Amino acid sequence: MARPNNPAAAATAFDAFRRVKLSAGGRPDQFDLASVLSACARLGALASGTQVHCDAVKRGFSSGAFCAAALVNMYAMCGCVGDARRVFGGIACPDAVCWTSMISGYHRAGRYQEALSLFSRMVTMGSSPDQVTCVTVICTLASLRRLEDGTTLLKRMPAPSSVAWNAVISGYAQQSGSEHEVFGLYKDMKRQGLWPSRSTFASMLSAAANVTAFVEGRQLHAAVVRHGLDANVFVGSSLINLYAKYGCIGEAMRVFDFSYEKNIVMWNAMLNGLVRNELQEEAIQMFRYMFRLGLEADEFTFVSVLGACAYMGSHCLGRQVHCVSIKNCMDANLFVANATLDMYSKFGAIDDAKTIFNLIAYKDSVSWNALIVGLAHNEEEEEAIHMLKQMNLDIITPDEVSLATVINACSNIRATETGKQIHCLAVKYNICSNHAVGSSLIDLYSKHGDIDSSRKVLAQVDASSIVPINALIAGLVRNSRENEAIQLFQQLLRDGLKPSSFTFSSILSGCTRLFSSILCKQVNCYTLKSGLLNDGTSLGVSLIGIYLKSRMPEDANKLLIEVPDHKNLLEWTAIISGYAQNGYSSQSFLLFWRMRSYDVHSDEATFASILKACSEMTSLTDGKEIHGLIVKSGFYSYETAASSLIDMYSKCGDIISAFEAFKQVKNKQGVTLWNSMIVGFAKNGYAEEALLSFQKMQESQIKLDEITFLGVLIACAHAGLISEGRHYFDSMSKVYGLMPRLDHYACFIDLLGRGGLLQEAQEVINQLPFRPDGVIWATYLAACRMHKDEERGKIAANKLAELEPQNSSTYVLLSSLLAVAGNWSEAKIAREAMREKGVTKFPGCSWITVENKTSSFFVQDKKHPESLSIYEKLDDLTGMMKKDDDIEDYDMLISS
Repeated sequence: MARPNNPAAAATAFDAFRRVKLSAGGRPDQFDLASVLSACARLGALASGTQVHCDAVKRGFSSGAFCAAALVNMYAMCGCVGDARRVFGGIACPDAVCWTSMISGYHRAGRYQEALSLFSRMVTMGSSPDQVTCVTVICTLASLRRLEDGTTLLKRMPAPSSVAWNAVISGYAQQSGSEHEVFGLYKDMKRQGLWPSRSTFASMLSAAANVTAFVEGRQLHAAVVRHGLDANVFVGSSLINLYAKYGCIGEAMRVFDFSYEKNIVMWNAMLNGLVRNELQEEAIQMFRYMFRLGLEADEFTFVSVLGACAYMGSHCLGRQVHCVSIKNCMDANLFVANATLDMYSKFGAIDDAKTIFNLIAYKDSVSWNALIVGLAHNEEEEEAIHMLKQMNLDIITPDEVSLATVINACSNIRATETGKQIHCLAVKYNICSNHAVGSSLIDLYSKHGDIDSSRKVLAQVDASSIVPINALIAGLVRNSRENEAIQLFQQLLRDGLKPSSFTFSSILSGCTRLFSSILCKQVNCYTLKSGLLNDGTSLGVSLIGIYLKSRMPEDANKLLIEVPDHKNLLEWTAIISGYAQNGYSSQSFLLFWRMRSYDVHSDEATFASILKACSEMTSLTDGKEIHGLIVKSGFYSYETAASSLIDMYSKCGDIISAFEAFKQVKNKQGVTLWNSMIVGFAKNGYAEEALLSFQKMQESQIKLDEITFLGVLIACAHAGLISEGRHYFDSMSKVYGLMPRLDHYACFIDLLGRGGLLQEAQEVINQLPFRPDGVIWATYLAACRMHKDEERGKIAANKLAELEPQNSSTYVLLSSLLAVAGNWSEAKIAREAMREKGVTKFPGCSWITVENKTSSFFVQDKKHPESLSIYEKLDDLTGMMKKDDDIEDYDMLISS
C-alpha cells in the first residue's frame, strides 16, 4: 500500500509540478502532466496527483493516451483501485501500458481474480500483452498458487526475459512443497541462454534452504561466486539464511564478513541465524555491536533480539531491549509489539504482557495467540478461555494455535463442556483436521473418559501425522485400556507410520506387570535398531524406569551406560528418581555423585529425589550431607527442597532437625511444606505438635488438601484421640468439601481399631463408597490382633487372602493373632497354609554405612564378602552375652 498522506512526498510532487508549469510557460501539455503523475505515483502523493488530475481535466488531456495511462497508474500505485478503474473505464482504446497498470493495481490490492479477468479481457480485445504485463500476471497466478498456469504463460511468451523467469522461479520458491521445481526451471532458464540475476539466486537459495537440498545450495553458492554476486547484499542474505538453517553458522558468518556492503537486511539475516541456532548470547552481542556502529535497527532486528531474550529467560535484558525499542519508536510496530508480548508471556510476566496487549492499536491473530498461550502456560486457563471469546467478538478468526491452546486449557481444568463448545468452533472454521487441534481434542475427551469421541476425532484428522495417534495412545493408557493402546500401536506400524519417542514412552507407561519386561525388551530392540534411542534421552529414561519396576536392575544399568547426554539435568533427575522410587536407593546415590562428576548442578527436583533415597534407607548421615549441598546451592528456602528435607529428617527419626528445616523457610504459603511437617510430627508420635501445626496452618489461611487431613488422622490414631479424629474425618467433606480417599478411610479404621471400637470400624468398612482393598483389611486385621478378637480377625484375614493371596503378612498376622489368643493349633494351620500356597515372607533386613559404603544384611545371609569374619565376631558377642549376669533367661531372649 502506498502512502497517500505523505507530506514530504506531496511537497516534492508540487515542486515538480511548478517546475513543469514554469518550463512550459504555464501551459503544460499531456506529456508534462503524465511525467508529474508518474512522480506522484512513485512518491505515493495521492493529494498532489488528484490536483494534477483536475488540471488535466480542465485542459482536456484526461482522455489522452499518455495522461490516461499515467492517471490509472497513479491511482493504482496509491492504493485507490476503484478510482483507477473508473479512469480506466473511460478510456476508449487502452494501450498495453494502461492495461498493465490496471492489472498491476488489482494485483497489488490482493484482488487477484479481478486482475486475471482483466487480463483475459485484454487478450480477447486483441491487445498484445508485453513482458511487463506477463510478469504481473505470472505473479498474480503465483499468489493464487496456480504455478502450472504461470509456467504455461511463461512458455507461451515469444522471448521471455530473465525478469519473467525470475517471477516463476520466485513463485515456486515461495510455495511450500513446490521448491524442488525451482531447480528444473533454473536449468531451463540457463538453456535459454539467459544470465541469472541476484533475484534468481536469492529465490534459488531460499528454495534450497526450505528443502533438504544443502548440496544444491553449496553448488548455487559456487555459481554465485562465478557470476560475481557473492558480495551482493540480497544474495548474501539468502546465503546466510541457507547456512544458518543447516546449522553451518561458521559458513554463514564467513559470508557475512566477506560482504563489503552490509545493510540492515544482512544484519537481520545474521541475527536470525544466530537465534535459530540457539546462540542467543552471540546474537545479543551482535545487536550491541550494531548500535555501536550507529546502524538503525528495524522491526525484524527487534523481533530476533526479543526472541533471543525470551529463549535465554533473561527478564532484565528483555526489559532493556524493550526500552530500546521504545526509544527508537519501534514499540508501536505490530511485529515488535507481538514479539514483546510473546517475550513477557514466556517470562511469566503476565501483567506486563497484558499491558503490551492493551497498547496494541490494531491486534492481529498473532497478538491474541501470544497472550492466550502465555495465560495458558502460566496456569491462568480460565482467563485464556475468556480471551478466546473476546477474540471471537473482535471478529478475529481463531486459528489452530489459539484453538489448540484453549482446548488444552479446558483439559487442564477439566472444563469438558467448554471444550465441546470450542470443538464446535473448530468445526465451524474447518480446523478439526489440523494435527494440533485434533490432538488437543483427543486429549480433552480421553481425560473425560470419552474414548469413543477421541476415536471419532482421530478419524477426522489427517492420517499422515503420528501426533494425534500418540494422543489417543496416551489417552487409552490413561483410561487403563492398555490392550487397545498396543493394538493401535500395531496398526500404525501396519499403516507404515514411524513411531516417535513419545509413542514408545506412552506405551511403556501402560505396561502391566505381567508383560512389562517382555514389552520393554522389544521396545528397547526396536528403538536401538531404528536409532530412536540415540535421538534423545527421554525414551531411554522411560525404558530404565520400566526395567526398574520389573526388578531388572542389570538391564537398567546397561541401558544407563548407553544414554547419550550426560549434561541433561532433567534426564539425570528422572533416572535418580526412578532408582529411588523402585527400591534401589544405594544406586541412586551412586548416580547422584556420578551426575555431579559431570559438573551438572542439581535443582530442587534432583535434591527431592535423592532425599527420598535417604528417607528409604533412613540414612541420616547422607541426608545431612545433601542438606549441606542444598544450603550451598541456595535452595534451602524453596518449598520442594524444604518439604523433602522435613520428610527425610522425619523418616530418620530426627524430628528436631525437621522442625528446624521448617522454621528456616520464610514464606510458608505452600501446602506441601505444612503437610510434610504435620505428617512428620504425626508419624513420630508428636500428635499434639501435629494438631498445633494444623491449627496454625488454618490461621495462616493455607488451603487444606487431602494430605493435610491424612497427617491429622495419623496423629489422632497414634495418640488415641478418637473423638478429635472422628471430628476431623467428618469435617473433610462437610466443611472443606474434600471427599475422603481410601487412605483416609484406612487411617480412620486404624483410629477406631486402636481404640478398641472394632464394631464401629466394621460398620465403616461395610459402608465404604468403594470396594475395600488390602490396606483396609490389613489395618482391620492388625486391630483385631491388638485386641485379641479372633472371630473378626478370621473374617479380615479371609478377605485379605482373597485380595492378596501371595501377601505373607496376611498369614503372619493371623497366625500371631491366634497364638496370642492361645489357639496354637489354628496358628500352626495358618503357617502351614502359607507354605502350601508357596507364599514366602520377605526376610528382615538391616544395614550399616561405613566410609560411604552401605552393607545390607538379611536373615541367614552369607553373601557379604566378609561374612566369615562377621559371623566370627557375632559368635564372640554371643558368648560375651551368655556370660553376662545382667542378661537373664538368654534362650527366651533369642527365641523372641
